[in-house]
Amino acid sequence: MQDLYFISESTKTIFGLVKLEGKQQLDLLGINYEHYSNKRLAKKWYTEIKEKIANSKHPKLDIALKNLEKLYKGMI
Repeated sequence: MQDLYFISESTKTIFGLVKLEGKQQLDLLGINYEHYSNKRLAKKWYTEIKEKIANSKHPKLDIALKNLEKLYKGMI
């Protein structure tokens, strides 16, 4: 099913990393308590998200990657 609000999954993810905070951000990015207590799950999530957005030409990609790093460092 096509998303009505985002042109791609990577755009949706970048939006979540750049524009959202708190519970809204965690929900959109699929993060839950387990990510903070299971380093392997956190690493898997981080790798998948990074691969999803890495080749994007989005103008906010650099900010999204910095915020991704911050989120991941908070998990491990």
